[in-house]
Amino acid sequence: MKTAESPTTTSECSPPDQWISRQPSGTRGLDFQQIRERQSTTWNAALDADVDVTKGGRPDLFLVSFDGDCPVNGSLAEHPNGIHAGWGSCEVFQATPVCPHLCVLRQYAALGDLDFPMREQA
Repeated sequence: MKTAESPTTTSECSPPDQWISRQPSGTRGLDFQQIRERQSTTWNAALDADVDVTKGGRPDLFLVSFDGDCPVNGSLAEHPNGIHAGWGSCEVFQATPVCPHLCVLRQYAALGDLDFPMREQA
């Protein structure tokens, strides 16, 4: 993962909401091992991107800036079985099963740079 050299200025972006009360109703179960195998383009895009990750208002909420774009919200929690519960505020997440922003969060966690809360099975 690269680091951003020239981030987008704040004036070009409207700040995302950092105080979402809980994971939204659009939260999905995500198996990142399958995502790496079946959606390698999305997974690899996250590896190759210039990213900036900051913590949001909850343990599972993060702001992810991807290749200098405006930051988006990403929420990720881990089930005891290793599957993750995730949600993203970007258009890609709304249109596809997973977005590069959530892949970035999972990659950071694999490197030990982030911790996700455990989510109880429903």
